[in-house]
Parts: sequence; structure tokens; C-alpha cells
Amino acid sequence: MLKVENVSKQFPGVRALRSVSLEVNPGRVHALVGENGAGKSTLVKIISGAQPPDSGRIIFNGQVFEEYSPSYASAYGISVVYQRQQLVPMLSVAENILLGAQPRRTRFLIDRSATYRIAGDLLNRLRVKVDLRKRVAELTPALQQEIAIAKALYRQAKLIILDEPTAALGPKQIERLFELIRDLCSHGISILYISHHLEEIFRLADRITILRDGRLVTTQSTSDLTQSAVVNLMAGHDPQRVAEPAAIPAGMAEANSEVPMEALVAEEALLEIRGLTAGPVLRNVSLSVPPGQVVGLTGILGSGTHDIAQVLFGLMQPVSGEVLLEGTPFTARSPQEAIAQGVFLVPENPARDGVVAQLSIAQNISLVDLPSITRFGLLQLREEAQTAQKYVSVLRIAAPSIMREVSKLSGGNQQKVLLAKALQARARVLILEEPTQGVDVNAKEEIHRIVRELAATGKAVLVISTDIRDLLLFTDRMIVLREGQIVDDLSAEEADYTQVLNLTLGVGESE
Repeated sequence: MLKVENVSKQFPGVRALRSVSLEVNPGRVHALVGENGAGKSTLVKIISGAQPPDSGRIIFNGQVFEEYSPSYASAYGISVVYQRQQLVPMLSVAENILLGAQPRRTRFLIDRSATYRIAGDLLNRLRVKVDLRKRVAELTPALQQEIAIAKALYRQAKLIILDEPTAALGPKQIERLFELIRDLCSHGISILYISHHLEEIFRLADRITILRDGRLVTTQSTSDLTQSAVVNLMAGHDPQRVAEPAAIPAGMAEANSEVPMEALVAEEALLEIRGLTAGPVLRNVSLSVPPGQVVGLTGILGSGTHDIAQVLFGLMQPVSGEVLLEGTPFTARSPQEAIAQGVFLVPENPARDGVVAQLSIAQNISLVDLPSITRFGLLQLREEAQTAQKYVSVLRIAAPSIMREVSKLSGGNQQKVLLAKALQARARVLILEEPTQGVDVNAKEEIHRIVRELAATGKAVLVISTDIRDLLLFTDRMIVLREGQIVDDLSAEEADYTQVLNLTLGVGESE
């Protein structure tokens, strides 16, 4: 049904795919696995028409793709159900299923009765019980996923790509999804199943394709593999840890540090979490980060690492447990309260969640601490410029001017602007989510350097990332979460890539 032939794709500084080939057969579940950065997302975007390959080709039902666009792929019968559903929250269930292809009474008038009848027939086929007039925003993640699958079927999908489909589902909902997948396959529909949950893959998939560093490692029948074998094929060789970090430039400590170097050997934790339970996943989590230490926090999607960041930054309220800063109870009901107490989050997507993209570097930095650069309600432009220039120099932000719009900076430099904001806010605890995602090798090394230097000034740094290889390069400790609980806390000397990967996936416990 689907043939991917020698597909390659390169982005600035990154070779995402290197001559990858695979075949998906009709009525079968084909799993696609690999660590973060292996090339899975890029391959899905090419198959679904969202991006063209640099070389190679896609063949579907014997037809070679002549152009690459989502509408073109959809017309062929390819649909993607993403982990973060791309439905319209304020529209009804029926409207979402038929959106863009609703039956009409006239050229300008939608046939609503036919819309609801068709949507109802589709959901009955899938054995989904839901009010067709209910807004999608009011549905559970499991129901939203089933609505997305119904939407794909309405467009006569022959291949449905499921991206981490169980990340937000409970055990009963997962079983329901598996029943639905088996039913779809019995009607000749193929499933490309992307997941970090190997136990699911071994229950569902007929074949498994493994990617590593943008290359095809192997495609084999599931019956010929074990979970441990898959992990070893995903991992390849363990990375070598980098040398000791470079000496701290004079400017870094001067830019923002009221903590003496003696803090680096202090035993008392700067950040301590005790018995934290929050959201649908986190259960009784306890951890500590002393000053001067970079602690990595890793786990697959849905493991609870993101929820910890949300609690610390006032975006999610805990059900139970407590957080201490230097031994003092800490609570934050908003990001503003967290920042005021010395906790700063650098989110996964700086352009969307961290910076004001249309403002300049100087304006972004000053936003976090306006009282210090205003007099009688008036902004002191000279002080704003001096402050911004200091951080541009210290953090080596590549920009022609401090008045450069942040939207025009690279991803790595946007990360640096956020770090500048954290320094200006006098943060004692830094939380970084996926800090090196989507940046090139040189930018990664620069971010590693900056994080180590910030820790060396006495800050506690918590780095949350699914990129285990990257974390091994610059963290002092590695804490592993799975299903909302800590399963191990390893020192830098103990941490080993394959071992950590096994812990995140739960491989080796009951295989």
C-alpha cells in the first residue's frame, strides 16, 4: 500500500533523514520507533504531505506522489491523528468530522441534517457513543481521538498514522483504542503506529521499523524481535560524555549572581519536592536539586515530567505534597508568583510560550523586571539598552542589534533571550524544557555551556528532556520518570544511555 523509497531530508545544521525506505502493507499495523531526533516526525510529515523530501519518493497504492501537501495526501487516503488533536474545540462533534467537506443544500448553504446523519453513521460504525452536538472542547482526550479517527474515515482514509495515541489515555481507554485499531485493520485499513510504549507495539504491530539518527536501522516482523532487542537497536553505541565544562567567563558571574562559590558544595537542596501528586499522572514524586547542580529529568511522553514543570511554574496546582525553596515552603498560583519567588521556566516552545516574538531583544528582557528600569512610570531606554547589551554579550546572543525582533532569531538564540530574562528576574531555580530541541549541533554545545555556567554561579538547574543522549552530555544527575513515578535517580558516573532508555520504557522488568 505505502512505499517510502530512499527518502532524505535536511534542515539547516541537521540531516533529519538519510535514504530511509519502508513499506506498509494493507490491513496491517506497522510500528515506527526510535528515540527523539531519530527522524520519525520528519518522515510522518513527508508521508502526510506536510513537507517535501529532498530526494526519494513516496508511492501510495501504486501512484507516485507528484506534489506534497496535506490536501494531496488526504485525497490519496492518508490521514494523521496527532497526539495533540487538530480539531476545532468550539465546533460540535459532527461539524469537526465533516469540516471542509460538509454536504450542501445549495452552493452557500450547508445541509445540517445530512451532516449529523453522516457523522452519526460513522460513529455507530466505530461504536462510539457521544452527543453529536456537543462541542469537542468538552470531550475527553479518548473521545477526541475517536472523533479524529472518524474524521479520517469520512475522508476515506486507507492509511491512518497514529502519533503517540495512548499518551493521554487510561488503561480502559487504551483497550478500547486497540479494539478500534483491530477493527479498522479487519476492513483493510493500514495503521502506522508511532509510540515509545514498546509493550503496546508488541501487542499490536505486525512489523516494526526502527530509526536512529535519521537512518533506517531495520524493519522486521514483531515475532522476530524482543523489547530488549528493539531498545538495543534504537540505542546503538553509548555516547561519550563531554569533557569538563569550560571555565566561567567573568561576565557570567557578574551578570547575575549573589550566591558565593561556597554554595557549590552546599549539601542543602535549593529546590526540594516532597510527595508531589498532581494532574492525571504524577504520584508521590520526591526529588531535590542542590545549588550548583544540573539535574536531568527524563521520561517518555506522558510520564509526568512536563507536569512537574507546570506545578513549579504555577500553571498546575498540586493535589498533595509540598515544594521547598531553600527549606522554605513554596507555592505559586501563577507564573508571576513563581518568578517573584525565584523560579523561572524556559518552555519547550520559546516562540509560542516564552517570548513576545514581535518585540525586540531589549524589550523582551526588560518585560520581566520593569520596575528596575522605570522612573515615575517612564521607561528608561538607556538602562534598558545597557541591561540588554550586557546579556547579549554574556550569553553570546547572535543578533545585529538589541533592537532585533526576537521572531527573526534562530531557535537557539530565542532560548538565550529567555535565559537572559531568567537572569534579569534573579531566578534561583531554572527549569528548562527540551532546551536543545530543533537547534543545530553548535547551538546545542553553546546551550550546554551556558547551562553549566549558570549552575556554577550557584543556581539549581532542572533540565526536562526526552533526549537522553543530550542530557548525558551536560547533567550531573539523571532522574527517570515512568507513569508519573520516579523509577531511578542516577549520578553522572552511573548513567548509561541504554540503561536509562530501558528505564524510561520499562523494558527488562517483566519481558
